[in-house]
Amino acid sequence: MFLTTHYFGMKINRYMHDFGISHQTLARVAAKNLRIGEMNPKAWRRKALGEEEILASPMLNYPLRQYMFCGPDEGAAAVVLTRPQLAHKFAQPPVYVRAAELRTRRVGAFELMCTSLPLDRVDGPTQEASRAAFEKAGIGPEEVNVIQLQDTDAGSEIIHMAENGFCADGDQEKLVAAGDTEIDGRLPINTDGGLIANGEPMAASGLRQVYEIVHQLRGSAGDRQVPGDPSVGYAHLYGAPGAAGCAILSR
Repeated sequence: MFLTTHYFGMKINRYMHDFGISHQTLARVAAKNLRIGEMNPKAWRRKALGEEEILASPMLNYPLRQYMFCGPDEGAAAVVLTRPQLAHKFAQPPVYVRAAELRTRRVGAFELMCTSLPLDRVDGPTQEASRAAFEKAGIGPEEVNVIQLQDTDAGSEIIHMAENGFCADGDQEKLVAAGDTEIDGRLPINTDGGLIANGEPMAASGLRQVYEIVHQLRGSAGDRQVPGDPSVGYAHLYGAPGAAGCAILSR
């Protein structure tokens, strides 16, 4: 756990410096996910915390505090897949996998367990997997209605907003402050509370995201339902030592 917390602390610290992201924005992301987790009966953390309480929690790895990190590695998930021609026999409405792309780090990517910034920087696996997924699905980020991003910590959600193409670097500060990433916002992100509320059972995390998106696209997410009849969902995972997977689902 130390290596991952050290890496994420190092990367978000540099990101905050370069793009003007504040400590308050980190707290707002964590508070959002914990507040949503309170509405999710399957979440591990089901107690909302205010931004000031989060900012007052112990510093684990600067600039990340205790309640900005995800919970324990426990949980399980499963999905049922079938051919598109048969989907209507098993589900109404069926949800289709439009793209699922996996990429790993290349030399020059600043990723997990890097000990320093590379001299010649290249895009990381999240950016490459995201571009490939959107190309495969034939859509752009502006067509996505519900978003699940890797939020091992609050800083990861912020960084991954840009790396997956949903905003420019630095725009997160105003988007989060304006409530755009809330369930009823323009970019609803981690509508089940994400890893911060649910914990990170490693491989099961991706299927947890799919589970949430399926409910959102079917309109069965209850108090967490994204308004406006969402039809396209996006899921993103990141793991050591630098691998990312992106999936796009739709009705």
